[in-house]
Amino acid sequence: MKILFPFFVILSLFSFSLFSCRPGQTKTRNHSNPKIDSIEAYKKESKYPYLYTGKINLEHFIKLKNDIAILHLTNDKLKTNAFIAGAIRKAYEFVSIDFTPKSFYELNLKNHDIIPQGTILPTEDQTYVLIKKNPSYKIETKEWDIKKRIELNQHFASLNIDIHDLETHLDKIHLIAKNDPNQIQNQNEILEKIIFLAMLGYTEEIDPHTRVYDAKEIKTDTSFNVLNNISHRIITGYPDILYIKIKNFLQFNDNFTIASATKKIIEHELAEKKNNQNTIGALLIDLRESEQSNLIELRKFLSLFTSTQNLFSIRNRYETNIYPSLKGDTILWDGPIGILVGPKTTAGGELVAGSLRENKKAIILGSRTFGQGTFQLFYEVGKKTGYFYAITNSKMVLPSGEEIQGFGILPDIIIEDPNKELSTPHETKFWNWIKPTNAKNPYIPKNIQTKLEEKMGLNQTNKGLFAEENPTDLDPVLTQSIEYYKTYLSTNNELNLK
Repeated sequence: MKILFPFFVILSLFSFSLFSCRPGQTKTRNHSNPKIDSIEAYKKESKYPYLYTGKINLEHFIKLKNDIAILHLTNDKLKTNAFIAGAIRKAYEFVSIDFTPKSFYELNLKNHDIIPQGTILPTEDQTYVLIKKNPSYKIETKEWDIKKRIELNQHFASLNIDIHDLETHLDKIHLIAKNDPNQIQNQNEILEKIIFLAMLGYTEEIDPHTRVYDAKEIKTDTSFNVLNNISHRIITGYPDILYIKIKNFLQFNDNFTIASATKKIIEHELAEKKNNQNTIGALLIDLRESEQSNLIELRKFLSLFTSTQNLFSIRNRYETNIYPSLKGDTILWDGPIGILVGPKTTAGGELVAGSLRENKKAIILGSRTFGQGTFQLFYEVGKKTGYFYAITNSKMVLPSGEEIQGFGILPDIIIEDPNKELSTPHETKFWNWIKPTNAKNPYIPKNIQTKLEEKMGLNQTNKGLFAEENPTDLDPVLTQSIEYYKTYLSTNNELNLK
């Protein structure tokens, strides 16, 4: 999920969303108390007290470690020594040194995409290898094979490494950097960069969405405005379709949100059509670029279209919270809804599509979604440091009990983008993605598409579904979706497609 500025707004949105949106029902589970490290004890025992000073320091690292132990979705599967090894490896990148478990090094010695060329440095510990990379060595741009990355994590886990070992390595890295004339000369900045990299390396071993962020390295989005994240137009025909494109489900301020903007759009267009003695026959909601979400906003948006005791559930290690529609709100639209999705539809966008379909309010068109069925909690590192971190805390569960995580949402009508990338992004392509509870997604779309294509007079020998499609159309998926959707609207009673 992308992170946008201002990030302090995002912090409050995500942190607030999981704890202030009261659920209708809670199911608790037994859980064991996680192991929490004492920051004061480590400071007292440390041989390197300077590591606990500065803008961000080892106090923040240990707090991050503790927060993950308490809050992470899969605490019982966390391998702390592997994460600390990952932290050490990442910190050594600051001084162009590769830290590798010796067992992994010996297995992959001849693979220079994995083991860099350089000088092996002397170490007292024979369980790992340090390689000073050659100046000519270029950091590999291609992703590691997933199996190799999992293998490295397993070798990390075999190392007997703790916080004291991390301290020793960070001191060594700091000394090397301090004496390197090519490095930044500000000693506080050097320590800050090293600690940040260590925190980043720790989180990178956990899951794709638990990580640490440096605000300076995040692309500023100048369109942090609800009007730049929602648009609409009328697609004329029989019936007229109100097309709404939504990029994010966020609260931009207390009075103007995606849900409130959607409500205003629908009310305005209905009023306009009524004045012209016409009507809106259906909605088509485009979520193909919907990447960010806020739990409160998702619930507000869904409550515009359905009144139910189960919009969705949020499941963490300790409990499952079931969220009903908001009370007191009247249903804004009870007519047909089509939802357009694709590989870039993630998290909240996937939840909206799946929830409306399972509550028998929508049909889904497009291609399989990304499959990120998890929520993250966001926290600032210290106070006004410019760093923050996200911890994967919960899973999203649809009313049927079906998980989005790893599976994504499979549309009722499949429409692939002819211009799609060769490698379609998907959650399962991360080496450390969190596995769903069930091995198989139970949802199987109804046989809607075949019936529609028969009605449209299509067959498998056609060169394309729409031979008369405008060749200058820049959005062929939308074009085809509209044609399918119009056919669906005109025939769903006749063909009993609901």
